Amino acid sequence: MILAGATVGHAALALTWNDLVPPSARIEDPLDAMNDEEREEVEWFIYLRDYLPAEVTPETLEFHQELNEALPRLRAQGIDVDAIIAERRARASALNFDLDGQRVTLSGYLLPLDLSGRKITQFLLVPYVGACIHVPPPPPNQIVQAMVDPPITYDINTLFKPVSVTGRLTAQRATADLFLVDGSAIIDIGYIMKVETVGEYEQQ
Repeated sequence: MILAGATVGHAALALTWNDLVPPSARIEDPLDAMNDEEREEVEWFIYLRDYLPAEVTPETLEFHQELNEALPRLRAQGIDVDAIIAERRARASALNFDLDGQRVTLSGYLLPLDLSGRKITQFLLVPYVGACIHVPPPPPNQIVQAMVDPPITYDINTLFKPVSVTGRLTAQRATADLFLVDGSAIIDIGYIMKVETVGEYEQQ
């Protein structure tokens, strides 16, 4: 089922989400060699290091103590939490400018940004279901803001089903206001696409 107009012009470049990260920013994850339990523990300390307020309060004292005990132990194991955080931030903001202006096809999940009846003219394309709604948003280079003209008909079931989107891609940082059931959120975006077609996802 095609939700937007027919494909036009030359064949589109089929992308995966990994293609949106420039090769220079694709680094080996030092946690890849760990088992699930070990990785979960390190990810917890990475989270604390990144988001725990610097000010120690009665509410955060236990977390600060836990982190202060863990960091020297992790460094002794060759795991530099601060370096991992810095690398992830750099990777998250890096755009693949080789894709700028290219006609591409990318599959993911559709989050409408505007609704007029059952018609939409803008949506976010994200790599996994629930992104930006039930879990924190992906990094900017894993979010595409899709611009649709003319508008397409939106089916609520599409929210939980993968779609394939074809259009002209622009590597351009931007923000979008995503309206949620309990409010709204400002989402950082790495790419914008002028959409030609939106269709059901077909696995290659």
